[in-house]
Amino acid sequence: MMIDHSAAIENDGTKNTNDPFDWNYYTFYRIPVIINDKIISTDGMSTVIGRKIGRVFAEYKDNLVVIDGENKKDREYLIPKRKIDHSDKKQIFLNISNDSLKEFEF
Repeated sequence: MMIDHSAAIENDGTKNTNDPFDWNYYTFYRIPVIINDKIISTDGMSTVIGRKIGRVFAEYKDNLVVIDGENKKDREYLIPKRKIDHSDKKQIFLNISNDSLKEFEF
């Protein structure tokens, strides 16, 4: 017998109705998460080079659970949604430097 917990999840109060992201999409497709790794200046224009830190595995309250390595977990992060810079249907970009990433590991 399969139990449907979706009603309990919808009523748990953790969902933000003003949230512009489709979290079911991002978690189902394990969307990659990219951080700002370095900034390279060319001809006076700055280009942000990103680095993949893992994939979205879940949404927990106002945080993303990001795991590096699907079969063998190398690192796990709990990253506040407020750190999201922008997103598309292929990846999520965070406004986090490589130096500050350690504070989000768990």
